[in-house]
Amino acid sequence: MNFEDLVKSRHSAMNFIETEQMTEEDFKNIFELTKMAPSAYNLQFTNYLVITDQEKKERVKELSYNQYKIHTASGVVIVMGNKNSIEMPEVERIYSPLKMLKMMDEVEYDMTMELIKGYSDGLKNNPHELNLELVRNAGIHAMLFMLSAKHYGFDTCPMHVHNVDELRKEFNIPDHLEPIMMITIGKSVDKVRARGYRKPVGEFVNFNGY
Repeated sequence: MNFEDLVKSRHSAMNFIETEQMTEEDFKNIFELTKMAPSAYNLQFTNYLVITDQEKKERVKELSYNQYKIHTASGVVIVMGNKNSIEMPEVERIYSPLKMLKMMDEVEYDMTMELIKGYSDGLKNNPHELNLELVRNAGIHAMLFMLSAKHYGFDTCPMHVHNVDELRKEFNIPDHLEPIMMITIGKSVDKVRARGYRKPVGEFVNFNGY
């Protein structure tokens, strides 16, 4: 399937075939593509919690106002922003191998660390902007996850995360991970479904000003 067909064939699943199960290998294949998503300074802000256990999925369903598609989905994926990604030890873990492999020289490495340190300090001093950065980066990552899932023959539906505090407690989600959204995944009961109305490009795109 070429990219144009992939994009056009992806739709938000209304319900899933309950008997279809996904393996860890299925998810790993999807994430091998997903990890190529861009992120600010390549800091890779996005973490995922994959829930496939039926009892645990039912608990997510309860916390999500009993939306039935969670019950039938092969899995529920919690997409989270990692606040620790801007901590310098984490930054160094990303960039030190580049210096070691001589993909960056010492001067370039030091300049990059200084630049990211300023970026990091700015976000730490502005929690609202940090939250926006987490949402921006997780949103990009999540979209690539859904396209990657479709590439491997799985359907998805992005969903709002409800009752975050209870979800955090239920699954021991640490404080530095901020749930942004969740995605149900499996095989859609609808193989072909009419696409919802999309605005013409001219209604939502302007060039060079308004």
